[in-house]
Amino acid sequence: MARLIAMVLAGIVLPAFAHAADDEYIRRFLVPWSGGGIVKLSLEGSPWRVSCHLNPTSGENAVTLAGNCRLKLIFFLSNDIEAKLRYDPASDSYSGTYVVDGGPPALLSGRRKDDTLTLNVRWPKPVNDHLDATIVITNDTKRFTLTTIDTIGLNGKPVITSDLAFHVAAPAR
Repeated sequence: MARLIAMVLAGIVLPAFAHAADDEYIRRFLVPWSGGGIVKLSLEGSPWRVSCHLNPTSGENAVTLAGNCRLKLIFFLSNDIEAKLRYDPASDSYSGTYVVDGGPPALLSGRRKDDTLTLNVRWPKPVNDHLDATIVITNDTKRFTLTTIDTIGLNGKPVITSDLAFHVAAPAR
């Protein structure tokens, strides 16, 4: 009988802890972010340095990060970006969309392990001649990194097409 009670409690309490942990993970993004890094516009091209600013909005089990990224030395080349992520406690997974300059959304889906969220990306139209990539986000509360990987890459070898690092933005004066 004690074992049955323990199993029932585990079935009720453990999902609640998982939900709380993932709600806490979503809340990590609820501050303004600044950062940048490198972006490759093609698999064979040279990397370009970008700077980015993102601002959050939240919903239940969800966060939206919207802002822009621009090439460091060319101020008129800027892209508005918006990423929406939602955590589903029933499936213990994340889903969402990623939009650049108001274009069609890429679909995101994946799971978290510790501080790292791995998302499968389905582009709305071919990027580097195919529709799929992977985004890996690591957020330790003080900073987060975002790496986009073209999993087919060159000659079947994965290629990192963006490698960005963000820190909590300083308050506006």
